[in-house]
Amino acid sequence: MFKGKAARVLMLTLLGFSLILLPLISGCAKRPSKEELSKLEEAKMAAQAAERELEAKKSERMDLEKELDEKQRELNDLKTERDEVEKCVQSKKKNQ
Repeated sequence: MFKGKAARVLMLTLLGFSLILLPLISGCAKRPSKEELSKLEEAKMAAQAAERELEAKKSERMDLEKELDEKQRELNDLKTERDEVEKCVQSKKKNQ
């Protein structure tokens, strides 16, 4: 796999250093600080508030979509009624 004694020594040395330095680099802490805990709590509260606001906006959107559908139906009904009235007016003009 490795050619020569120097390459093996170099690889073993690098492996040894990486095993020693890995835990130091990862920065494991025993416990979060009070400041970190308070920031986490603030973030949780902000997330919950955002979720509540999102639900309120979804509900508002559903209500507005329902209202829009009703208005579109009403518009279509009025257009149909207008067309019928125009037909009646046209037929009366022809009969006169």
